[in-house]
Amino acid sequence: MHDFRLQWVVESVLAEHGLEGWAFAEDEVWCRVTPAGEGGVDRIQGWKLHVSATRLSAPEVLHRVADVLVPRGVPFKFSRSIRMVEEMTGERYDRAQCGKVIAVYPSDEDEFRELATALDKATAGLPGPAILSDRPVRPGSLVQYRFGAFRGVPVLTDDGVFEIRVAGPDGIPVEDVRKPWFCPPSWAELPYPAPSKKAQAGALLADRFEVRQAIRHSARGGVYRALDHRTGEEVVVKQARAFVGGRLNGEDCRGGLRNEWQALKTLAGIGPEPVDLFDLDGHTFLVESLIPGDTLAQWLDQQVAEGEGQGGLAPARLLDMARKLTELLAEVHARGLVFQDFTPLNIMVTPDGGLKLIDPEMARVPGEWGVRGHTVGFAALEVVRNPGEGWVPQQTADLFSLGAVLQFLAVGTAPVFGQDDPRPLSVHDRLDAVLRAAGVRSAAARMIAPAVRGLTADDPAQRWSFDRLREFLATCTVPDAVVVADGGAAAADRLSDTDRQRFTDDGLAHLLATMAAPGDDDRRLWPSTDFGEGTDACNVQHGSAGVLGLLTLADRHLRREDLRAAVARAADWTARRRDKTPRLMPGLYFGRSGTAWALHDAARHLGDEELAQQAVELGLSVPVEWPNPDVCHGVAGSVLAQLHLWRGTGRGEFLERATRGGDALLAAAEPGDGRLYWPVPKSMDSLLAGINHLGFAHGVAGVGYTLLATAQATGDQRYLEAAVAAGNTLAFEAERGPSGAYWRNDRSDEPGTGMRFHWCSGSSGVGTFLLRLWQATGDAEYLRLTEQAAQAVHRARWFSGTAACHGLAGNGEFLLDLADAVGGPYRGWAEELAASMVLRHGVHGERLVIPDESSQGVAADYNVGLSGAVGFLLRLAHGGGRPWMVDGTAEQAADGARRSMQLVTR
Repeated sequence: MHDFRLQWVVESVLAEHGLEGWAFAEDEVWCRVTPAGEGGVDRIQGWKLHVSATRLSAPEVLHRVADVLVPRGVPFKFSRSIRMVEEMTGERYDRAQCGKVIAVYPSDEDEFRELATALDKATAGLPGPAILSDRPVRPGSLVQYRFGAFRGVPVLTDDGVFEIRVAGPDGIPVEDVRKPWFCPPSWAELPYPAPSKKAQAGALLADRFEVRQAIRHSARGGVYRALDHRTGEEVVVKQARAFVGGRLNGEDCRGGLRNEWQALKTLAGIGPEPVDLFDLDGHTFLVESLIPGDTLAQWLDQQVAEGEGQGGLAPARLLDMARKLTELLAEVHARGLVFQDFTPLNIMVTPDGGLKLIDPEMARVPGEWGVRGHTVGFAALEVVRNPGEGWVPQQTADLFSLGAVLQFLAVGTAPVFGQDDPRPLSVHDRLDAVLRAAGVRSAAARMIAPAVRGLTADDPAQRWSFDRLREFLATCTVPDAVVVADGGAAAADRLSDTDRQRFTDDGLAHLLATMAAPGDDDRRLWPSTDFGEGTDACNVQHGSAGVLGLLTLADRHLRREDLRAAVARAADWTARRRDKTPRLMPGLYFGRSGTAWALHDAARHLGDEELAQQAVELGLSVPVEWPNPDVCHGVAGSVLAQLHLWRGTGRGEFLERATRGGDALLAAAEPGDGRLYWPVPKSMDSLLAGINHLGFAHGVAGVGYTLLATAQATGDQRYLEAAVAAGNTLAFEAERGPSGAYWRNDRSDEPGTGMRFHWCSGSSGVGTFLLRLWQATGDAEYLRLTEQAAQAVHRARWFSGTAACHGLAGNGEFLLDLADAVGGPYRGWAEELAASMVLRHGVHGERLVIPDESSQGVAADYNVGLSGAVGFLLRLAHGGGRPWMVDGTAEQAADGARRSMQLVTR
């Protein structure tokens, strides 16, 4: 898409009025403009104005708005470019925020009313979507308002997340709520009378369709189950809101819904039956018959849950489904359409085993001008490289999608790879590599591999035709199972030494290349995820401490000058901010306990006594008593850091503080039916308030491990007894089956739900604790359950993400723990997880880079990004203990303390 910045529009208005000296400040989303000599908005909160627009109307709307605001000297901000306007008014944008193209900050309530009137008059008649979080100054106006923060009150929540809040009448900060409906604080006086409510007319749409249940909501509009009062049948109602998803030809998502109506007619018999199409209050509604059954993605989940071993289908079932999918797509093409979005979410499996298509919004005549769209992982290269409006691709694009769906069914996960930079590259070889690796143990993957390779050729002309695919499927035989010796020779599903070194080196090179330049103190040391950007920039989970820990480990093993220099710079950057937070949080991953840990390890590695002392001071400052008992945010994390620093310094106050934290954990335990749990109090200012988790990050496993470590350090039987009770609780809560042992997230959750397999919540984290409990107690039941957890982790290798927190890197670390303890097949299993992890890579210039938890982006973050993945690869190559753990006996700890004051030098 062609793009241009919108700053020139405001500059032209300033020139027209002969004004100079106004300041512009641009980031990736907004351009902020303030009058000459002013520092920007100074109010804490109040009624703010938002002005909506479309991608076509945005320059005109902005020009008219600036013509009102500039002469009055009012600061405002606007979407920085047309590309951002398109995103901010798009169908996939946050539905509460969709349409907020311009934001205006009046100095008081009188100016608010004056500006609202003037801006409404200036923009009357221009198009733009309604903003769901706001209320228009009059029906149909582009000018809309809500009460919220201007400068706001910065708050660090109990989760370690920075938020901008508003001040309540008593001065206490409260959340600046942004819901997809108008919901000002109860104490905020409305600037205009509330509009009268419309009569609901029996809650019927078009006097016929009674909405019963919301299926989903989006910026585009809702999708609902409804009752057709004319026929008595259940139907699906889809809404398209006016001016959302604006296009170059002036149409918006309403045009897409009308196109879907026509596509439903063309696809009669293989999709929902069209029932009605009508407009109401400027929006468009489509009504279609309800297709019973599950999406193909849901259906596969059920098959996998009921099966054993692999994440995909058994060969015979895959062959049957492949034949049905072939005929379904062939019928679409026979009717003259290219579907464009042939994916597991748009294919329904009916109760009788048949297939139907849903959501044919993107279905078009090949070669016509229109909207091009796709789902990530299921689109051909010629589609991915040409998004947005343009010439609709040929039907051969759907053949690639069919191949991707077949791989999804064989392997169990969507064929999504890390984003390539600077432009998308072929994924054909990456698809083939995944199939070869999965095929070592999966007969289904080996069987379908030739078809996937043929359908996903980069050259559309070389993709298999339906006839060739039918011939292959008709003659296809189910291959014999292959028995893989876990301790045997290297196989395609194991990571070679060469590949391990390549991905380690490229990952480290990416971290060094994306580190903020020296002296750039206005931003984070490394960019984070969208959520991570709001957290403490020095924490382990998303901040500099996690990456610093990884770089320190890497230089210990690799002894490279560039790594040593990076350790020194990251440590200096972090140390200068070690106490620059409103309050010190205790958690190991989200608080400053992990920061102290990382700084002390870096100081010992660098031989920097001053830095070591700073780390000690920080470690002695973090709280060891706190309402939240968990590892990530709370007391358990602080206790682990105190134990680590005690081992590193030999200073008794760290052990004393760890004991205080251990006592706090004992006091926080909640008995239940003879078992122990550690819920997070409901009173906390936390998204976790009220949870009662079982896993390592926020629940029983992490607290149990902390108590065990405290018992080993102190010899206090109370801590060991509580750790054993935690282990017995997890044994009771385990869900055991032929494919291993799993744990749901929360005690109140339904069995079989949640993350189930991972470090934060599931088999990997629970197994991490139970393994160490077995080592401490010798109770064989704990080892047996640990090995069942490892079986579950191994089984999930193809449908797990890449991250340490909830993915392959953390799961692989657990398998290495088990391999170090008992030998067996577990190192081989860890190598298989590593192979699955690196096969998801993206290509950044000459570097092959493992994606973060999003499966596409590349955040540096330790627990959800690249650093944790590289750390796993380093341990595979060089051995060593588990990062961010305090394993060992009291004797080992005392011995380490005697040596710890001798700082490491080269």
